[in-house]
Amino acid sequence: MDIAAWAGPCSPRRRVPPRKPSPTFAESFRFPLATPEARRDVVVGGLWLLLTVPGWILNLGHRLNVVARLHRGEVPYFRGFDPLGATFVRGLRAFAAISVYLSPSAVCMGAGWVMERDVALLTLGGALFVLAIFALPGGMTYNAAFDDLSYLYRPDRAFRRAVQGGRAYLKAWSIAMAAVSLSLLGLLALGVGFLFTSVWAWSVVGHAFARALVMADDADA
Repeated sequence: MDIAAWAGPCSPRRRVPPRKPSPTFAESFRFPLATPEARRDVVVGGLWLLLTVPGWILNLGHRLNVVARLHRGEVPYFRGFDPLGATFVRGLRAFAAISVYLSPSAVCMGAGWVMERDVALLTLGGALFVLAIFALPGGMTYNAAFDDLSYLYRPDRAFRRAVQGGRAYLKAWSIAMAAVSLSLLGLLALGVGFLFTSVWAWSVVGHAFARALVMADDADA
């Protein structure tokens, strides 16, 4: 029996939006080591960290490039740091966004400390810090995927995306915290190992939030 014919032309067909695959520990942990290109970029990224802040900014730009390729399904995802100028500028924009996100918290906590440790201001500053940290991956991921700079200076949009991520976003956060914690083991290798384990960890973070928010997502940014 033709069910469509039986239902008649008046029965609407709803488009079901594609589900974003939930991130898994195994896949995200393996992602920065899964291919020769990925392992090369972890090593090169660790060496760039010898430049301290400029190296960290360059790694940030590289990570956003990888997230963009994940969203578009462009392999290989890891293609080195070239062109260095463009990668650095992308990281610098993201670095500025981190400052924007955290500035309300810094202002409140600074004012609270100056005003004889005002409890209300310190509490407000702490709450704003937690909200900013929670929203940051949402803003960074959507900026990387859709090249939408508004996510870098609109924490409200980032927070909305984070909330929309639901359980998958919280799962990404658990993966991120586990990876960053594990990266501290690199300190046991005379401290130098942390240069490379931290690059691995932040690549894990980028993959986890890309999985939670933008992979298989064809909605408008």
